[in-house]
Parts: sequence; structure tokens; C-alpha cells
Amino acid sequence: MVYRGKPSLGCELCRKRRLNCDRREPSCSQCLRVNQACSGYRDPNTLRILDQSKEVAVKAQARRTASKSPPADRTTAPRTAPPISPDELAMSYIFTHLVGTTQSQGVMSYLLDLLHVDPSPALQATIKAVGLASLSRLPESRRAAGKEYTIALRATNDALRDPVSAKSDSTLGAVLLLSTYEMITCNPADKMGTWKHHVQGATKLLELRGLEQLNSRAGLELFTTVRFQNAISSIFYRSSDHNTPKMAALSKVARSKRSEHFQPIENFYDLLLRLSEFSLRVDGAHLQPDPVQNLQQLIDEGLLLDADLESWKTSLSPFWWYTIVEDSHPGSELGPNFPQPGGKHHVYYNVNLASMWNHYRQARIVLNEMIRTMSLHLWELQPSSECRQTVYQSLAVMKQMAEDICATLPYHFTSGEAGFGALVRIMWPLFIAGYCKGADAATRGYIMHALDFIGNTAGMQQADHMAQMLREEVTMTMIPGS
Repeated sequence: MVYRGKPSLGCELCRKRRLNCDRREPSCSQCLRVNQACSGYRDPNTLRILDQSKEVAVKAQARRTASKSPPADRTTAPRTAPPISPDELAMSYIFTHLVGTTQSQGVMSYLLDLLHVDPSPALQATIKAVGLASLSRLPESRRAAGKEYTIALRATNDALRDPVSAKSDSTLGAVLLLSTYEMITCNPADKMGTWKHHVQGATKLLELRGLEQLNSRAGLELFTTVRFQNAISSIFYRSSDHNTPKMAALSKVARSKRSEHFQPIENFYDLLLRLSEFSLRVDGAHLQPDPVQNLQQLIDEGLLLDADLESWKTSLSPFWWYTIVEDSHPGSELGPNFPQPGGKHHVYYNVNLASMWNHYRQARIVLNEMIRTMSLHLWELQPSSECRQTVYQSLAVMKQMAEDICATLPYHFTSGEAGFGALVRIMWPLFIAGYCKGADAATRGYIMHALDFIGNTAGMQQADHMAQMLREEVTMTMIPGS
């Protein structure tokens, strides 16, 4: 009888691959990740003591026989690891970089809950599509991503036609992943409309799902993510249907679900709504019957909103604060020939707080670009020292926000796999920072290199397009008033 010590109780796949099995029911996370049936878990009471008398006798006899025989050729064929399919690579990417772990959660940590509760065909297909798109540097992954995206669209449309599944977390997660696919693959100059349509569709689902969606952690996270994307989309595309009475009522309940640490999320969302409404009135402001008075009123309103955004930042508790690290070398995480603008970088509590900070900085850049443009129009109509001072002030704010966004980037490459996955949320803040007039040549050059780097290392095709647009100085009308 032999005592075997503490045995592994995991499933067959986890034991074979020497993985940490979480032994969830009905399937562990590792088997769920590779879409394989879980073999179940072993009983510890039957494993600790084992009668190995026969095995010991056989081994002893084999040793005696071997000692009497001439040495044999010990050359054996090298072992090769079993091939990994593209689907397995895609699922592995999603779980490693976007879901993360308990200690280091990714920007889509809720996906694990969705797969355990309702692993619908639509959700599984969209997860594979996003994972394959993230691996698009491999030609076979690029082709497979497009094919899986078509399957995902069909499965999601089927789910939306069913009154029950249309309200599920799984279906909303699938729609949100479709928008993520567009963010990874599309050219922002001509295809971001598809992303906008997915976001608008997801917002309609929020209204359809009602108050019950806010009772679970995954439901509240999905609600928050979709709502922020819709608010940002409404700013860039000047949409007026972002704050319906139903959404306002849901947002009020969502605020009551937040702990004290996360109340700033709701406060910032209210500021985004004000910015969206403001952007609708900025386009064509100088064409109104009394353009001087109208422009001056809008500039004053914009300056007040910018002051409120600054107040939001100063009101944050220490939970939200980040550490500023002075760089001790002239290079950066992106290479020695690209010094970090400002000579410093930031370290955050987690990637989700880093993303929220960059939403704030992006909002201030967009707002101050509108203020700058309107001040220049007003200067043409009625020159004054106040106009000139407002232009300089807006440029200074944009310069600082652009440098702060750049200072966030090294954190994504040094905070582990979840930080790397969060790069999908920093592309647009980087692009807006590089596009604004407040960024100097050094910052703009750093941003173009950073987007190239993200495209090459993370397989995000949109980052490549963004870098090219900045180099070619492509004119866009995404910022109101420009």
C-alpha cells in the first residue's frame, strides 16, 4: 500500500496539460474555453492510498531482466505537442487577454459568467470571431475570422428574433462583441458606421431588457459598457436618441446599485450626456442669424462644462488615483528611439480604471477642440484678446490630455496579459489625441508609432489604419464644429 500524497483532483484535460482546474459545474473553465466536454473530477478518497504491490513486483522483475541484457539503443522519437486549432487559439486569446483572472480582471471579465449561464451559439461564434480577428496577423486566422463573423451575425439575428433569448445577457454580449470586432478590423475613415449600428442595436436591447438586467454583476457591467459606447458614439455622430426616458430611468436605478467607489462612473456618464447634447448645437453655430452672440454663448457653455469635467477629476477618491512614474531612461516601453512624451508614465489599480481615465481625457480633448474652433470663428467675426486667450487655453488643455493618454500606454504592456487585451480601448483615445491640434510633433510621432506597435503586436487592423490616417493628415468631421 502506498500513500500518494495530495493528488490532483482536476479533470483529465487539466491533468494532462498540467493546468490549474477550477472544478466548476457542469464544466471547468479550461474545457469550456476549448469547447470540449469535461471528463469530470476525481474522488480524493480513492486516490490517496493505492495498492501497488503488483506494479512494484513487475518493475523489480524488469530491472533484473534489464541488468542481464546488453544495453539497448535508447534513441527515441522526439515527442511533439498536439496541433492547436485556430478555434482553440481564438478562445485562448479571449480568456487570457480579455477575460483575465480573479487577480487581474480583463475588460470583458463578464464573458466567463455568460458562458457558464448561457453559452449560446451566438455568443460562442462572436467570441471566436473576435479572438480570430485579434490573431489576424496569421493569414488563416484572418480568413477564419471573416467566416466566423458571418456565422456570428446569423446566430445573433436568430437570437434577436426570439422574444426570450433577445433579453438574455448572452445575446447582449454577442451584440457587444460584434461591435468589438468592428473596432478591431475596420478602417475608421469609412466603416465605423457598422460599429455605430451595433452599438445602437445594443442600446435598444438595454431598453428591452428592463430593470432585471441590473440585478447581476454581468448585467450591470454589460449595461455600463454599452451605455458608455452609445454616449461616445452620439458625440462623434451627433445622434439625439442616446438619452431616452427609458435609458434615463435605467440609469437612475443603476446609480443606486453602485458602491461608493463607483459612483463617479454615473457622474461621468451624466457629463458625457451634456457633452453629447452640446455637440449637437456646435455644428453650424456660426451660421445662425446672430453668429457672434450664439458663438459666445456656446463658448461660455463649453468652458463651464470643461470646468465641471475638471471638478469631476478632483472629486475622485484615492481608489481612483494612479501613480506617476518618472522614466529613468530616455526610451520607452515601445523602443529606445521613441521617448515617452513628458518623460513619465502612469500605473493604475486595474485596466478598467485606466480606460475610464482615458474616456475622461478623450472627452476633454473633443470639448476643447470644439471650443478652440468656435473661438477662431468668433475671432474672424469679432477679434478680441479673450478669443485669443481661449484658443491658447484650449490648446494647453488638449496638449496635457494627449500627453496623459500617452503616459497610460506603457501600463498596458507591463501590467500582464489583461493589460495587453485592454489595448482595444486605448486606440480611439490615442487617435483623438494624435488628431487634435493640441498635440505637438513629438507627441503625434509617438502616437503614430504606438498605433503601429499595437497593430503589429495585438493584430488590431484598425490601429494600422489610424496610424496611416495621422501620417496622411486625413481630414475627418468626427469632432463637432471641425
